[in-house]
Amino acid sequence: MTEQGYIGDGKRVFVLEGRVSQENVGSLERGLEALLEEHPGQDLVLDASQLDYISSKGLRSLLKLIRKSTGKIEIRDVSETIYSLFETAGITNLVYVEKPFENESSDNAMGISQAHSRPKSLRYVATDNSQIIGRGRSSTVYLLDSETLVKEYDEHVPIEKIYQEMDRARNAFVYGIPTAMPLELVRTDGSYGIIFERIVPADTVGHTITEHMENFDEIAWKYTDLMMRIHHTPVGESTCFLAQKDIWLNWVEGMRGCYRAEEIGFLREMVGGIPNRDTMVHCDFHENNVLVTGDDLVLIDMADIGYGHPIFDLAGGAFRAHASLIPGRHAHHGLSAENMQRFWKIVVSRYFGVDGPEELEEILDMCLAFGLVRSALFPMKHAHISDDLRRIHIDDARQNLFSRQEWALQQLESLARFFSDERERT
Repeated sequence: MTEQGYIGDGKRVFVLEGRVSQENVGSLERGLEALLEEHPGQDLVLDASQLDYISSKGLRSLLKLIRKSTGKIEIRDVSETIYSLFETAGITNLVYVEKPFENESSDNAMGISQAHSRPKSLRYVATDNSQIIGRGRSSTVYLLDSETLVKEYDEHVPIEKIYQEMDRARNAFVYGIPTAMPLELVRTDGSYGIIFERIVPADTVGHTITEHMENFDEIAWKYTDLMMRIHHTPVGESTCFLAQKDIWLNWVEGMRGCYRAEEIGFLREMVGGIPNRDTMVHCDFHENNVLVTGDDLVLIDMADIGYGHPIFDLAGGAFRAHASLIPGRHAHHGLSAENMQRFWKIVVSRYFGVDGPEELEEILDMCLAFGLVRSALFPMKHAHISDDLRRIHIDDARQNLFSRQEWALQQLESLARFFSDERERT
């Protein structure tokens, strides 16, 4: 980034140049920070005529400048590609960005544009000869080139859900959560996919810890800090995010064919007793959905992100720690059962700021109770799992949850004790 001087109305002009990638974004960050320090309150113009590409980290740096600046900021001479990235990142809603072409965008009540309006036709992307770099329960991730990848969904995933993931990933980005930028919805062989920016270098938290045990605690702390950052991000009810409590209650109703009426009633009491809250929850926060890239962490898989009480994410962690000990249940996200138990205790200790063993055990019990509820509802969350896996979860619920209902209901009181802040709403 270089300074070009002044224009007629007294605004300073700075030129954004070249390709701002994950590797060289530090130069842009330092330049933008210097702008704020050296020209406080100054109206600025960013000339993007020489900007060829900007990564999600670069976009977050721009958003940081925009939010901190007390002067007006304009961005001019952008290409169609760069304008699309700025629009997707929500920058076009915050400052004036000169359009390279006539394009109407719609804003919602929160001032966050719905950038992914549905096109009349979708570009086709072939994945049959592409390298597979990841698999989920309902998707496969392929490497397209050095800068992009495509998340191809299984045929049973409705396109509505794919659009929702694009909007949720984009809105989470606008709210400042470090996540990969969704770029385009495409058609693939018999299905659909989302092209995402590729985060390089990157590996999952689970695999990174396994390969670098000397960094176990440090990575677990960063992982926890990211979770806490999410849980302190208010989003309210006017975005594309849904109330996680409502989703869990719907899952309870969906399990009526698997559990007895009194068991369904108990599950409703447990979920219904969770306090309402308007802060973000990822709803699938685990060691495979958080990437380590250098000194930073990046969150992926935004299909289920919503708002609600932090226990919805913490229940997921307790559920995975518990499931790592269930014979025949193999989903430890790159960690051995022993390391999963160690990891979870570090996360809980840091999240709640506790060192004493007695208080830690109380909190672990609280999280476990809701983790067991999460496990009991797993067959509804993942409707396409095998009959054997469904039976494992139903049997586990009867053995470890329904047999201890009084203990589980006592954990609702622990929620009120360990979570009490101004964001809780009744």
